[in-house]
Amino acid sequence: MKSAPSLVVGLLVAALILSMIPVAHSQQGLFESYNPVNLSQPAGNSYLNLMVGLRKYFNSFTSWQLPSNTGPQDPISRLEYPWDQTFLAVRGTTGYGGLEVNMEWSGTLIVLSNPKAQDSDWLDPNNPNQKTTFSDADATPRCWILDLGCNMQIPGFQSLRGVAGYRKSQFKFTNTDGYQYSIYNDETGKYENSSLPLPGAGIEFSQYYQHVYAGGILDTSLDVEEISGLRVPALSIRVQGDASYITGNSHDQHLLRYAFGIISSRGFGWHINLTTGFKTGRFRFYAEGDIRGIQTSGSIESIQQNETSGLISTQFIDGAKAWSEQKYLGINGTIFF
Repeated sequence: MKSAPSLVVGLLVAALILSMIPVAHSQQGLFESYNPVNLSQPAGNSYLNLMVGLRKYFNSFTSWQLPSNTGPQDPISRLEYPWDQTFLAVRGTTGYGGLEVNMEWSGTLIVLSNPKAQDSDWLDPNNPNQKTTFSDADATPRCWILDLGCNMQIPGFQSLRGVAGYRKSQFKFTNTDGYQYSIYNDETGKYENSSLPLPGAGIEFSQYYQHVYAGGILDTSLDVEEISGLRVPALSIRVQGDASYITGNSHDQHLLRYAFGIISSRGFGWHINLTTGFKTGRFRFYAEGDIRGIQTSGSIESIQQNETSGLISTQFIDGAKAWSEQKYLGINGTIFF
């Protein structure tokens, strides 16, 4: 796990070195303001570019939990899905004048994940902080993120742009070949150790988020030649920060028994992205780092079948939570038309 981020950083450094092709550029001082027309060398006052990239996620996860409907446990159950996936990203950008419009899709290239999915329960109402049951399982993530955004230069500030947009994401996992450990028997109310293999597919989990976001972009460039004396292109620096209102919908289906839950939640999110690379003509390499967080809460509709009587019961429980944190390092290649 520790070698993966190091490998990505090495690739990013190599790509940046390859992109350092000497080109003539105007001397505008140490920092140069961002100008879409000058960056892409388009005809007239418009431009179009296409980006294809790879993103390596690390220390990323998505989760949900719910409290007990009758006891003091909060949570009584929690599902956690860490992942370290590599995503393929494709983005199209068009601009006219000061307005820039982006459409981006990214999704998993390989579904197998090294980190295991985790399922925890707190079943003893007399000891609500004691985790009593834990299971882990292989996961097969199928994830994608769609981002539609636009930004425009803020009058009077050459390097600042306002940004707004809409994101939609899916995080979907299947728990397979798990193993469960328990220190408590909820039927007898006594502490006793037990373990149980869970062969095959055990849980189907899916989580969907919709974001409406707004924020700002610092878009400038650094005159490296002015600093170092080396004949190299200007270094583009673009930092985006935004906050979002989020609605979430999570589904948890236990495949080994008739039980599933549906969480409807609302909350907020935040996002920071740093992109940098040398301005090397119509085809360029960029490196980027990205981190975002999601926090939502709401209610869960829990539907279960009693294994003894066969009766199906439905209950609504407030206080459910769904959240996620995502981090990645990436490298992009962009061609300007």
